[in-house]
Amino acid sequence: MRKILLLLAFVGISTLLLSCHSSENQEQTKPAEQTELPPSLKGESENSNLIHLSEKEQKELSIETLRVSNNFIDYTVSAPGVVFPAPNHGSIISTPINGQISKVNKFEGQWVRKGEVLFEIQSLEFGTLVSEYLQAFAEERYQTNRLSRIKQLVEETITSTSELERATAEYDRAYASARASYSKLKAVGVSDQEIKAFTEAENIDPVLKISAPIDGIIEKNFVELGQSVNALENLSRVLDTRDVLIRAYLSPDDARMINVGDSVDVSKREKQENLLVATITSVNPGLDESSRSVIANILVPTKDGWPKPGENVRLSISTSSKKEIIAIPVKALTYDGNDPVVFVKKANGVFEKRYIGVSEMRDQNVFVDRGLEKGEEVAVSNVFSLKALSRFDIISEE
Repeated sequence: MRKILLLLAFVGISTLLLSCHSSENQEQTKPAEQTELPPSLKGESENSNLIHLSEKEQKELSIETLRVSNNFIDYTVSAPGVVFPAPNHGSIISTPINGQISKVNKFEGQWVRKGEVLFEIQSLEFGTLVSEYLQAFAEERYQTNRLSRIKQLVEETITSTSELERATAEYDRAYASARASYSKLKAVGVSDQEIKAFTEAENIDPVLKISAPIDGIIEKNFVELGQSVNALENLSRVLDTRDVLIRAYLSPDDARMINVGDSVDVSKREKQENLLVATITSVNPGLDESSRSVIANILVPTKDGWPKPGENVRLSISTSSKKEIIAIPVKALTYDGNDPVVFVKKANGVFEKRYIGVSEMRDQNVFVDRGLEKGEEVAVSNVFSLKALSRFDIISEE
């Protein structure tokens, strides 16, 4: 029995020793814990964007640089334009009353002066207006004389004050009626000289004369001799083409850069030769509903009859930035995915890959709003070679 107990004890001690030895071996063979990430998972270090060129690479690439500065940038915006009559240089002529065209004095293409008679309209309605005025005029003259006589009688105490008050009221009514009749004649375009002539003439010819409101050329007559017309019907259109309005149609991005007073060169669509020089007069605040463009207005005097209303022209607008900005050549810019990138010179043979913010691109310039400082130098040649080298450095690090 004793031997059996000794055997069991030996087996147990042997098993315990073997277990401890196995545990030690496992601890020794267990790999050391990883305390840092592999290069492919590391974040960009401070020097990860630096490209170091060897002397051979510097000689072969001969990279040119440009020192960055912030200035007011001048640039040119091209836009289509359409010519319209200038404000107050075009007029639609219409008839204020019903009647019949009894005379046409001017025809299409003829030059007319302001106040020159273009049409004569025979109208019973006009004759009624003249008759009302003459009656009111006569009544006013009678009441004026009567009031003067009564005032004299009151001063001599021959007539009572109440009689004077009654005469004054009747005079006021006659005066108001005369003014109303006078206003009706003025409203249909009768001049003071014509109204005075009515009061002196023995017979009244009920003919209304329609005059030109501005100097200009008869663009179109809408009526003919003997035609009956209704009140407010158009008779003719007069254009003064010595000045015209050109509307420039701009994209919203271009319009943000356009200022009142900017210089504009105007040329024909089929020719590049500049024929007129003008300035931006105003810029409409919203988008045009039909063209979805921002309209800039340009008032310009014509030269040898050009341009004419309705004509299409080519516009070249010279403008500048509203504030000092940093501009770099387009050839200095490249992209890392969708992010704009430039290469900034840090030392001889050392360039930094720099991410920048681009506000917009114009002609051959890129406007930068962040990422670059005044005085820094950017590479403007072999930019794609630098980009390739920057990617090679990243791969070699991994």
